[in-house]
Amino acid sequence: MAGDDADHEQAQRWLSALRDGTDAEKLVARRGLARVFEQRGLLGEAIDLLEANVRAGVRNGEIFRWLAQLYREQGEDALSLEALVEAAKYQPPAPAEVSSPRDRPTGSTSPWWTRRMLVLALGALIGLGILLGLALWWVALLLRL
Repeated sequence: MAGDDADHEQAQRWLSALRDGTDAEKLVARRGLARVFEQRGLLGEAIDLLEANVRAGVRNGEIFRWLAQLYREQGEDALSLEALVEAAKYQPPAPAEVSSPRDRPTGSTSPWWTRRMLVLALGALIGLGILLGLALWWVALLLRL
């Protein structure tokens, strides 16, 4: 297919840029190859390329959200959460609004962020409850001995 040939040629250009390109070209090449690897199900390789870009200085919410998604798909929930926390540091600033204080909404966070924080807090609470239950069960076993 013509599309496959074009994709293959682009991948070859990215590989060439990784070998001989400037630092900026290498950043673009790693990003493009990461997308190709992700599409082919090679999540580990895609993660390696994106992590290399982070080590090279790329710091934006997009790359950390992408990493979070790939980590989650690999079952690495802790790494996914770390990447989401890092992505939150790079949220774009809210657009400046010219309005009177009375017209401004009272909530400072978006409903999406509030729901996510509530889910994380609930998950942490459930985890702590399980740990407490296990600890009490273990103590009860020790007391029977």
